Amino acid sequence: MVLREVTGRLPVLTGSTAQSIDEIKTTPGDAPIFICGWTDFGDARTGRDDVRYRLMWKYPDRTIIQMPQTIHFANESLKEYAKRTIGRHRNFFCMTRDGQSFELAKANFDCDVEAGPDTAFGMGTLKPFEADPLRVLYVMQPLGEDEVDIAKARAIVDGPLTNWINGPNSLSRMRKSSVVKSALRHGFSRTEMIAQHREDVAARYVDYGVKILSGAQRIITNHLHGHILCLLLNKPHVAVARDGSNLHDVIGSQTGDSPLVEKATNASELLAAMSRLPYEMGGTWYKSSKPMNPSPAIPAPDLMPQPSIV
Repeated sequence: MVLREVTGRLPVLTGSTAQSIDEIKTTPGDAPIFICGWTDFGDARTGRDDVRYRLMWKYPDRTIIQMPQTIHFANESLKEYAKRTIGRHRNFFCMTRDGQSFELAKANFDCDVEAGPDTAFGMGTLKPFEADPLRVLYVMQPLGEDEVDIAKARAIVDGPLTNWINGPNSLSRMRKSSVVKSALRHGFSRTEMIAQHREDVAARYVDYGVKILSGAQRIITNHLHGHILCLLLNKPHVAVARDGSNLHDVIGSQTGDSPLVEKATNASELLAAMSRLPYEMGGTWYKSSKPMNPSPAIPAPDLMPQPSIV
């Protein structure tokens, strides 16, 4: 979505498989390769098979741009491998989404490094769906940085638990609507059709997440994109993560000015963090029982922070 806003068109190729890496050779040689999403840079599960390394080795003369991502190496060996691979490529550009990752990249990578917000902010403000009200909702990913006892947390602040990332398989199926949109815009081009399909799938997953979060008055999450989605929906929430986590780093460096978020490091801190969150009543936002916008003549400000879009 962000790249489409910047360039005014869909990519000449989109993909997420090993076959996609091979297909890049069919695209114009001066077309930059953008890496969006994927796992954290340095993840132990991908190791040296990480798509970033594979792209750098296979396309030494192409410009490769890592869109804002977290960097966290599982061990020194992986970090040294990344340093060597990036240094050998000479045309890799790295963008980070938190302060820790930025400092790590600047200190170790022989390439241009820039800090920027997560590309999810490119969606802009989101409108919630009509939903039954829910006092508290836990949006937790199993492999998060929380180190929190969820059972203990729910005993203190009760609420249902969900992980909205794992949506139904139907969200990723090719639909006639994607084919029609692509045909009307670009004709029956396979490349354009796949790009349109992937854009539509991304939009469906966002809608799926928005529907889950829409009815909640308060949200507790250990997920970076859960935090971002809450901001885009104007949802007060608590971000649970250990001290020094990337989630809390992003909040400290980019989004902490928003009154919509409070931080907690364990279950015992949840109740106090919840009490500091603002709430809406009769169209007015309050914090600590005081109106955040006491003058009715002045429109209430949007509580969502607006980091610049790269």
